[in-house]
Amino acid sequence: MDQQDQSYMFASLTRPHSEQLLQGLQLLRQDHELCDIVLRVGDAKIHAHKVVLASISPYFKAMFTGNLSEKETSEVEFQCIDETALQAIVEYAYTGTVFISQETVESLLPAANLLQVKLVLKECCSFLESQLDAGNCIGISRFAETYGCHDLCLAATKFICENFEEVCQTEEFFELTRAELDEIVSNDCLKVVTEETVFYALESWIKYDVTERQQHLAQLLHCVRLPLLSVKFLTRLYEANHLIRDDHACKHLLNEALKYHFMPEHRLSYQTVLSARPRCAPKVLLAVGGKAGLFATLESMEMYFPQTDSWIGLAPLSVPRYEFGVAVLDHKVYVVGGIATHMRQGISYRRHESTVESWDPESNTWSSVERMAECRSTLGVVVLAGELYALGGYDGQYYLQSVEKYVPKLKEWQPVAPMTKSRSCFATAVLDGMVYAIGGYGPAHMNSVERYDPSKDAWEMVAPMADKRINFGVGVMLGFIFVVGGHNGVSHLSSIERYDPHQNQWTACRPMNEPRTGEFMSYLETPSVQYFVDNNCDYCIWKMLTDACNWINVTVASLSHRRGLCHRGQLPLCGGRSLRVILPEHCPAL
Repeated sequence: MDQQDQSYMFASLTRPHSEQLLQGLQLLRQDHELCDIVLRVGDAKIHAHKVVLASISPYFKAMFTGNLSEKETSEVEFQCIDETALQAIVEYAYTGTVFISQETVESLLPAANLLQVKLVLKECCSFLESQLDAGNCIGISRFAETYGCHDLCLAATKFICENFEEVCQTEEFFELTRAELDEIVSNDCLKVVTEETVFYALESWIKYDVTERQQHLAQLLHCVRLPLLSVKFLTRLYEANHLIRDDHACKHLLNEALKYHFMPEHRLSYQTVLSARPRCAPKVLLAVGGKAGLFATLESMEMYFPQTDSWIGLAPLSVPRYEFGVAVLDHKVYVVGGIATHMRQGISYRRHESTVESWDPESNTWSSVERMAECRSTLGVVVLAGELYALGGYDGQYYLQSVEKYVPKLKEWQPVAPMTKSRSCFATAVLDGMVYAIGGYGPAHMNSVERYDPSKDAWEMVAPMADKRINFGVGVMLGFIFVVGGHNGVSHLSSIERYDPHQNQWTACRPMNEPRTGEFMSYLETPSVQYFVDNNCDYCIWKMLTDACNWINVTVASLSHRRGLCHRGQLPLCGGRSLRVILPEHCPAL
């Protein structure tokens, strides 16, 4: 190598140089050397260098370089900044560090905001976000809004929505202004199990100062999704709550909500859809067990996140099984019956099951539940009034019409009046407190429909579908039952029908683009979204447009196997490999 090439080098000393520079400036400040500005707050005086303050604060830069009188002065007095906060910001200018605590942040953040010290302001916001709890989130939200901290305000609002049931019991909640309360309870992302929680929160807020706040009741009731309340609750509300009973506007709102239940022809109006839209909650689908190909039975479970179009694996079932029922009750997933694969002396065999197991999402574990009285596969499973119903199915020899229900409080299965007909491969739905058993096979393909009234423990036949169907999708939206696709014993179906319980009538809707069998649907918590699964089509997601029942194919992350699914908190799905979406907010009949 040429000697001349080694005669120079470039040394990068940025970090040690920066540290040395800051340390040197700090020593000069502490010794009051070369200081050209004194910041005065009350009786306190803080010595500093204009160039240092201007380098970290646009506020100081404008003060010392503009046409302000402070440009030539050697002392500046501050009237509206806390002494400790100003001292902390000056220390930050010379050290790059700042101490933030619950005691200092309330004065430090406004000072950083006024002086436009963005990094300190950002750290103050991050600190407050880390301190959010049910008792302070409303106060932090106000604080953030006052000083224009947009991200912190969003974080506080999100916390309020996600923890509303705790927040609405705090002192901060009761001290909300009417406008602040209106904004919170109008939020689509308020996370509540039922809309009753929102009403009770408003009622508690009004009773906190009933004389002053009673006048706001009708306006606040507009924020409650009243159509989502049950008829029983609405009726009891009218009878027992004198605040509502004595207010004409409140009575009108309750009457409109009752019309939603008793006059379904008005449900598809724009205003009604808005007031009846469910609030958002975490939307996930669980894919449970099922089959991989013709012979392999699965025990694995996966969770699908629609927001990110991704799947994750979860704890497996205790045994591989398929053709079971699945539903969600009390925040747990129940897998009921089906056909399970067992091993005996190294030889596998399949058996129709009466066993039941439940999955706890908090611990990601499965637990055994009391057995049913009968073995059932291809059964129907629904949840009604906090109880789990198992309907019909096939026990390996006979098609069943028997029904039993699981009572969690008693941890036992109880017999229920049997269906009028034996059914397997059928669909079930719950609407207006009634259980519907739709179509199926037993031992012929059926289009018949029957309905169970729990108050009478009795079944009655209702209007049949136009088509016989097995292995089809069913969903409940806006007070109607939708059935989709399936097989009629001769061919696969693309048809869709809608049942109106008040008219006891099925109406044909615009069909799918192609016939589908093995589709099972789940109503998400968005206003009208249906996810469903197809046994025969891979890697596709479908949606129905809200205005014309047009079907669109959309890409989605695929399941790893054909399997049963359920939507956490809503209707079960079962079978298939691909996902589709249906959005029939307005589904015109043909």
